[in-house]
Amino acid sequence: MRPEFDKDRTFDPVSAYGSDRWVAATLGSSIDWLKKNRPVLEAEGLPKTDRLIGLTLKADVEAFLAKRRRVADHVPAAAGNEPRSTGARLDAL
Repeated sequence: MRPEFDKDRTFDPVSAYGSDRWVAATLGSSIDWLKKNRPVLEAEGLPKTDRLIGLTLKADVEAFLAKRRRVADHVPAAAGNEPRSTGARLDAL
């Protein structure tokens, strides 16, 4: 890990909040890019920095990214020869 990330405790997995540096890294961008584009991103749903904490809730950033996904996870096709359940056999009781 790079030295600037070593000092940023929000990169620790136990931290619920992330710094602007964490948000930028999560978006795959630089901190300068994030600062320049944050107003547009917030208009599109990126969470704002929490005024009380001064950081951004990581779960909200991850939800923002999940919402913007365009390709769903792969769902394996069901095998065609599997027996189907016909429900409970009340006559067998």
